[in-house]
Amino acid sequence: MNAREAELQDKVQAWLGTGMMILASLFAVLIFCDRTDMPLFNMPSMWFKSRGVHLVLCGSMFLMAAFLLKSPGAPRDERNGRPLFRSCRFYTRENCHLCDDALGILTQFQDALPTIEIIDIDEDAQLVRQFGESVPVVEIDGRVRFRGAVNPKLLQRLIDAAELREEQPEQTGTLASA
Repeated sequence: MNAREAELQDKVQAWLGTGMMILASLFAVLIFCDRTDMPLFNMPSMWFKSRGVHLVLCGSMFLMAAFLLKSPGAPRDERNGRPLFRSCRFYTRENCHLCDDALGILTQFQDALPTIEIIDIDEDAQLVRQFGESVPVVEIDGRVRFRGAVNPKLLQRLIDAAELREEQPEQTGTLASA
C-alpha cells in the first residue's frame, strides 16, 4: 500500500468514525429522553419492546466510533529500517546537562538517523577551539544542524524534508525527461 492509498484509507476511517459517533450521540439523546419521560416525538412500538438493548447498542456504537477514530499508529515505514541520513555526529563534553538533553531528543528520532557517533571534544584541542562552549553540536551528513540545544520540531522538519527528497527522485526524473 503506497502513501496515498494509506492516506485515503485513514480519511475514510475518520469519516466513518465521525458518522458513527454522531449516530451514537443521537441514539443516546433518544434514550435519555425516553428514560426521563420527555419524548421528542412518538416512538414506534418496537422502541418500547427493545428497551433492554438500547444501552448495549449505544455503548457498542460509541466503542466502534472510538476504534475508528483512534490515532493512526506510527507512520508506515517504507524505508525498511534504512536511515535517511549517512552520518550523525554528536559533539559533547563531560558534565554537560544540555548534551544529555540533546542526546535524549536525538534518540527519540533514532529510526530516521544513522548510528549516532558521540565525540567528546575535550579529547581534541582542535575540537575544543572549534566548538568550545557551543556544545552540544549535532552534525548531520557533514553539516552542523544544531548548536547548544536540539529543537525537536526543527529536527522533525529536517527529517520530513529528507523523506520528501527520498520520494522525489522518481518524480523529478519524469519531469526532466518531459
